Amino acid sequence: GVVFLAEQQQPVERQVALKIIRPGMDSEQVINRFEAERQALAVMDHPNVAKVLDAGTTESGRPYFVMELVQGTRITKYCDEHQLPVRERLELFIPVCQAVQHAHQKGIIHRDLKPSNILVTEFDGRPVPKVIDFGVAKAIDQRATQKQMSTQYGQIVGTLEYMSPEQARLSQQDVDTRSDVYSLGAVLYELLTGITPFDKEQLYSAAFDEALHIIESEEPSKPSTRLSSSDSLPSVAALRHTEPHRLTGTIRGELDWIVMKSLEKERSRRYESAASLARDIDNDLHDQPVIAGPPSAAYRLRKFASRNKGVLATVGLVALAMIVGTGISIYQ
Repeated sequence: GVVFLAEQQQPVERQVALKIIRPGMDSEQVINRFEAERQALAVMDHPNVAKVLDAGTTESGRPYFVMELVQGTRITKYCDEHQLPVRERLELFIPVCQAVQHAHQKGIIHRDLKPSNILVTEFDGRPVPKVIDFGVAKAIDQRATQKQMSTQYGQIVGTLEYMSPEQARLSQQDVDTRSDVYSLGAVLYELLTGITPFDKEQLYSAAFDEALHIIESEEPSKPSTRLSSSDSLPSVAALRHTEPHRLTGTIRGELDWIVMKSLEKERSRRYESAASLARDIDNDLHDQPVIAGPPSAAYRLRKFASRNKGVLATVGLVALAMIVGTGISIYQ
């Protein structure tokens, strides 16, 4: 489709985005996909998903739909332009996960999550992410849409650098919601490091089959490891309003675990849902143990100490005073 900036005059006056199939592209398959996107968006109602406002067909028979106008910037560019620290980037990313979870609950898999499909706009001075472009979405339950959304054997859907291993296979019939979890992990990787899990130049300079093999078989480096060996570390750290050693230190550990769990080749080892990924990011932000990390007693003790520094300091001072008092009493 092609998207126009339009003005709605009735029943209210407002600017909207109008999406319509390109002339000459109105084959049965394209029309079915277009209708599927329209239906997918129509069943969703979430503040972080662009809303459908109207739909119809032109006099020549080309379907269109009218969407909420999102005049935003892709999430990675917005974060860099505003030099958002890691914490603020994570806080901005959580509602993205929640929006994807909402789509999953409505029976829709996005299949093309990437920074350009996650736009950030500002309302009342606050950044608000919006997930857009469900043009290659897939219905989990075919009742979620009125049109069949099928993927032919040998047809690859998605964008290479954010594509899950199961999407890289010739048959995509077995793709489920955890594919979107993988793509969210790839976007999070880029938000933290400024680079994608697999180098874009490597993927696009390789033969197509080879690129798909890399996605399916090779393990990406942990974000902190990739950053520490990158020549761009100083500039990446500056865009995150911190020092290079602080950035790698912030990412090393919990954030490494969270990202790598999202990017597991085996779906059963990933987060079971986008909501689970959001909860674990929130756990990290509030010094709670993350489910992606090793559940050792020492790790949980460290997280408890981090959350309760003031209490532990007070207890330590009281204990020290008691020990000193007891020592003085014994001495006397």
